[in-house]
Amino acid sequence: MRRLVTIGTIVFVVTMAVSASFALPPREYGWEKYRPRADCPREPCRATGRTTGFQVRQQKTRGGEVRMMPTKARRRNGWLVAFSLTLGKPNKKQIRFFNRLWGGPAQVRVTILDPKPRKPGSRRRHKWRFRVHNQSRPINITSFFGKKAWFTLKQRMHVERRHVIALTIPTWAPVLATDLPGKERWRSSRPKGRCNKLRNHTARQEVGKIRYWRCLHSTARLLFTGLVVRKTPEAKSR
Repeated sequence: MRRLVTIGTIVFVVTMAVSASFALPPREYGWEKYRPRADCPREPCRATGRTTGFQVRQQKTRGGEVRMMPTKARRRNGWLVAFSLTLGKPNKKQIRFFNRLWGGPAQVRVTILDPKPRKPGSRRRHKWRFRVHNQSRPINITSFFGKKAWFTLKQRMHVERRHVIALTIPTWAPVLATDLPGKERWRSSRPKGRCNKLRNHTARQEVGKIRYWRCLHSTARLLFTGLVVRKTPEAKSR
């Protein structure tokens, strides 16, 4: 259903395919020189689950500049063709704990969010309000623990300027780096006031639904990126 390639081969495989078909280099949203390691298996081993999230602040270098909304598309319309996860390697005891807590083996899916800042006819601003524009199928990631794994999508997904690439976690995933500087922050789809209610199921999995992302989590990073190729006259007809 999906092909997996390691970080050593993704540059060659994806770049060559994209260069041949689209004639423009791809862009990896969410990639920076400063790349912290996932928590697990060291204690405390922290993972996250049953939510949809995206990074809102991310350091470019250790102690350096900050990139705002690193997975927000800022160029022309394009196609999301692949995404990557940097996964921790929880041990058997930790895996059993997370499986019980979140109801099954580790799974993820990549999601495209369309910002909806206002309701029609409303005078109030509605920040962090998004519509689920598109979403990939769930993929089991248990066999990729401890690796940076790339997943190429069988069906590419349309990305417009201002869209946000997010990670939906139906069960759980060891994709957190924590105890980072305060500049590192991400948002989840958990309801306001219930940001630490981890058992609640708030993963956004219905295309077309509009929801809020009101929970801000500081000193942590979701370790994922999205690979987007720009549309060209040749690519639009494909």
